[in-house]
Amino acid sequence: MKKLTIVILLVISILVGCTTKEMSKSYGIQDLVFQPYTDIQKDSVIPLGIKAVPERYMEVANQQGKVVRFDYVTHTYDIQNRVMKKYAYVYIPYGYETSTDRYDVVYAMHGHTGDVTSFPGELDDLSDIKNVIDHLIENKEIKPMLMVFASYYHDNVDMDTDDYDASLTEAFGKELQNDLLPQFEHAYRTYARSTSEEDLIASRDHRIFLGFSMGAVTTWYRMMDSMRYFRYYVPFSGSLYWGNRTMVNQYGRDNPNWTAQLLENSIIAQGYKAEDFYVLALTGTKDFAYRTVNMQIEDMKQHSDMFHYDSDEVNGNFTLLLGENEEHDYHAKRLYIFNSLPIIS
Repeated sequence: MKKLTIVILLVISILVGCTTKEMSKSYGIQDLVFQPYTDIQKDSVIPLGIKAVPERYMEVANQQGKVVRFDYVTHTYDIQNRVMKKYAYVYIPYGYETSTDRYDVVYAMHGHTGDVTSFPGELDDLSDIKNVIDHLIENKEIKPMLMVFASYYHDNVDMDTDDYDASLTEAFGKELQNDLLPQFEHAYRTYARSTSEEDLIASRDHRIFLGFSMGAVTTWYRMMDSMRYFRYYVPFSGSLYWGNRTMVNQYGRDNPNWTAQLLENSIIAQGYKAEDFYVLALTGTKDFAYRTVNMQIEDMKQHSDMFHYDSDEVNGNFTLLLGENEEHDYHAKRLYIFNSLPIIS
């Protein structure tokens, strides 16, 4: 994974299934007019910026990757601990079948009420986001990469939860660690030489976890339990203040001073240090997630022994980027996928 010493192009992943009305009602967040977050070091080598998606990128590319279904076996990892047959959608870049190269992997998670189609679309009706990814690879703006679009829902079926899926986002860690990740990387040519624990850990620099909204909560939780497998974390429009109800009630939803300590304690408990990870957090200035995301970032800045705030990986290990006037919608999702992949590839 290359160092973040290129121009940063802002990213937010917005999933259709998570509506502003539902989440605002859940978290008591009112419609506010937010000011852009500008506390980036003035001497940074990476200025903020965002480019519009060229119209042609939304059309079918000459060199087309494909999206396939990947079936795997897992468990519910609850009291029942029943066996489940689940599936993810996988983006396979153009040229994979004829290449002997190994590929970086992005594991991507949807938001509340979303599913594995939230980024790539249906297998018989792929989204123009897939076209955007094809064009980025074809034009050598990103390295060819595998992308795994997973779901935290049991049996791939939307569940009626009383916490907007927070408990599911936390529990997904065991499914990812024990089942999805090793089964997928056994089937595909990644930087893991085998699916032994040793080889999966050794290849962590070539693995990214990202997610939007409750998928961002999933991403923060993976920092807390899966750091041995992932170096890069890209939470879009979600924070630990949206975590499971027991945890949030313990610390307080509007208490800004606990998320960073919780993260730091978890990182240390896993045996890792400040130089072992990079976080790129993103949200929009008109996104209802802005308030709690900003609260968490400000809290992390107070723990400078672990979290070194800056706009690149050379001088820091976490960054917050803002999309001015961006909200939760499909346009933003497509726009920020286009801008994010060149950063993390």
